[in-house]
Amino acid sequence: MYKKSLLVLALAILTACGPAPQPPVDPAAVPAEAAAAAPPVAAPAAAAEEPAPKPRPKPRPAPAPAPVAAAPAAPAPPPVCGDCGVISSVADERVKGNSSGVGVLGGAAAGGVAGSQFGKKSGKILATIGGAVIGGFAGREAEKQVRAEVVHHVTVSMDAGGTQTVTVPAMNGLGVGSKVRVVGNGLVPN
Repeated sequence: MYKKSLLVLALAILTACGPAPQPPVDPAAVPAEAAAAAPPVAAPAAAAEEPAPKPRPKPRPAPAPAPVAAAPAAPAPPPVCGDCGVISSVADERVKGNSSGVGVLGGAAAGGVAGSQFGKKSGKILATIGGAVIGGFAGREAEKQVRAEVVHHVTVSMDAGGTQTVTVPAMNGLGVGSKVRVVGNGLVPN
C-alpha cells in the first residue's frame, strides 16, 4: 500500500513540475524520419534579432530633505498676578461701635432718676448714686450697640497660590466667585 502511495505522490510531483528536461540533440545523429516528425527549432539568429537590454541608469543620490521650518515658539504665559484672586468665602461679623460719652451721660442721668425713686434719706442717696453708675455702664453699652457696624471677613483664593483674608466694611457688589485684587486692606474688582 505504501508503494502505491509513494508512486502516486511521485507522479503528482512530476505533473506539477512539468515534463522532465530533455538532453540536447545533435541534428546529424537524428534519423531523417525523426527530424521530419520533430517540430522545427527556431534558428539562433532569431534570438540575435531581439534588441539588447537597455543599460540600467545609475542610481541617483536621494535628495536632501527640505529644512523643516521651526514651529513658532509658544508665547510666554502672562506673569501671575500676586495680588489677584477669587473670593472663596465671606463671613459677616457685627462689631460694636465706639462710645462717645453721650451714652454714659444719658445712662447715668436716667439711672440716677430711677435710683432716686427708692429708699429714704441716706438710702435714697445711695440708690441715686448706684442708679447713676449702673445707668452710665448701661448707657455706654447701649451706645455701642446703636453704633455697631457689620464688617465682612473675605477669604480670597490667590492666583499665585494660597489664601488671604481681608476685612472690609462693605462688599460693594462683590460676592463669592468674584475676581478681585487685594489692595492694602481692601478689595478692588478685577
